[in-house]
Amino acid sequence: MTATDLIQTGASLVAVLFIAWLVGRMGLGADPRIEDAAHAIRLAEEAEAGFRGTEVARDRAGFAAIVRNAEGRMMLVRAHGNHFAARPVDAATVGRLDKDFLTLTLPEKTFGAVTLQLGKDAGMWASRMRELRHG
Repeated sequence: MTATDLIQTGASLVAVLFIAWLVGRMGLGADPRIEDAAHAIRLAEEAEAGFRGTEVARDRAGFAAIVRNAEGRMMLVRAHGNHFAARPVDAATVGRLDKDFLTLTLPEKTFGAVTLQLGKDAGMWASRMRELRHG
């Protein structure tokens, strides 16, 4: 290996390490999770001014959560890329219960369907979805 080869290899290594550092610094490739109920409430409140969350159903993996306020309005918060997105849950939202899983499909097709593993609470939150349609 010549001196030129060593310099070129070293420069390539430095460039790769710099790019890896930059990607980490920008948060690209992150795996965002909703840490707990307080985090879910904060995300919902940031998404809609005046919304004050009081109750949370957080997906076991932390990828999504349903936040409910004192008036019974709900917001769906989900990981979206390396950030979070939130949308109101209303009568146009379709909910499907499958044992411990609740799948919500919003009318906004670009938001996509979200499946939350809620354990024994899935049925209660599905019932609240039905109340939205009849309430």
